[in-house]
Amino acid sequence: MTSRIIPEDLIAEQVAGVDARVQGGPYADEAVEVRRAARFLDTLVERLGLRGPATSLTPPTGKPQYLLRLADSSGAPVVLKVYGRRRPAEAAVQRVWREHGVPTAKVLAHGDEPVSWLLMAELPGAPPATGSAELTPALARLMAHAHQVDIGAVPGTTRLFDAVARHLRAVAAAAAAHGYPMPEDLTDRSQALMTDGPRLCLHGDLTPVNLLVEGGSIHVLDTCGYVGPPEFDAARWCARVGGAGRARELLARWLAVETELDATRAAGLLALELVMEAGVREIVKDERGQDASAPDPATEALLAAAIAVDAP
Repeated sequence: MTSRIIPEDLIAEQVAGVDARVQGGPYADEAVEVRRAARFLDTLVERLGLRGPATSLTPPTGKPQYLLRLADSSGAPVVLKVYGRRRPAEAAVQRVWREHGVPTAKVLAHGDEPVSWLLMAELPGAPPATGSAELTPALARLMAHAHQVDIGAVPGTTRLFDAVARHLRAVAAAAAAHGYPMPEDLTDRSQALMTDGPRLCLHGDLTPVNLLVEGGSIHVLDTCGYVGPPEFDAARWCARVGGAGRARELLARWLAVETELDATRAAGLLALELVMEAGVREIVKDERGQDASAPDPATEALLAAAIAVDAP
């Protein structure tokens, strides 16, 4: 039985969203994950003494998780995040970062059995709807601070390449199946770039949906607990926000702020992330059952931009 605090239709909508996205493709296991998370919601609500009504903050991207606004026993607003799998490093990294002044959500409680979950204080602000590219210098300053924090022996951190290798293979296979040339050494180059250099704690998934902006303040959310070269965070943000047209410009703006980064490594990772973005466009077509037989100018532009970044 589902708690009346969390409406049945809210749970069903998220399950349906994941089912519609994965459709038996390379991420079919996420349909199982979202159902596993749903089964654990009632237990958590009762254990933590949370009050309703619950409202969903989950981005409409078909992720196998729940992000819910609730109230604690005193009526204060809180956010409960429940995964369908174990992701043990997120809470630990956010706690250490916050202790060292990195603006992120305060973790009130967390656990990892049988799935990972976090209870956080609600923050003001909202993900940026427009103008994300203009946040690049401020985000670079924030992440320069985060990259300098020694997180110590946080359990559950994952080496960067180990964390992204599956996704890399999936999107590259989709793009190749649709007729786009993929670099033959893509996996080897990715592994070399992601294991070279310092092994620092990364955010791992910098994108506008994982930020909260209020006035001139930025908070980062949804840390992945990846460990690797900090240039990855810069490259991922700039590829996702700048796309084919502005990625190189945004990376230059980032590097002008976080001057400790290696510009050559950052460029290599940016090229890789542009290839990844191209592949993501193609795997989304498969997930949505769209015709991918005609050349896609946006995919071609991303791949051309990746080649341009890599050019001597």
